[in-house]
Amino acid sequence: MNVVKKRCLGALLAFACAACCFAGVASFTTVAAAKSAEYAADAEVEAERGLITNLMLYSWGEDGQIWAQVKNQFTLFPSVIIVYVELYSSTTYQESYTAMELEGREYIADLNMGETIEVSASTGGEQKYWMARARYKFDDRDWVEKTTDALLYSAAGVCLS
Repeated sequence: MNVVKKRCLGALLAFACAACCFAGVASFTTVAAAKSAEYAADAEVEAERGLITNLMLYSWGEDGQIWAQVKNQFTLFPSVIIVYVELYSSTTYQESYTAMELEGREYIADLNMGETIEVSASTGGEQKYWMARARYKFDDRDWVEKTTDALLYSAAGVCLS
């Protein structure tokens, strides 16, 4: 009987040990799966951010109006691109918009690929220098600024520069 008790006790201990080991593996697997899911979620967040974008700033005039337009030519991967587009004028040539008068501003919270945002202003019947400015923020990056040259437009909106 002593041998039978020892074997039963040994089998019971082996079973208990195996159960503990498998429970440990199962909890490790659960933790590993949870961590893996967490890293996958992080990877998805990273994949949702854009890598590059190409925004173009244009200006033109017609029918006594001056226009400025920003177009999102291309963005690689989904992004949020906040854009301000502004028009400035001056009766004398200026190299910086800071020395000019703000004539109009438009804003969009997310300029998607292929979309545009425009602003226009009247020449007021005067020949002036005009400059367009765009400020944009691409995802969580720093603000970027683009400006056109100061161009002379007639009262009719015809570019003379």
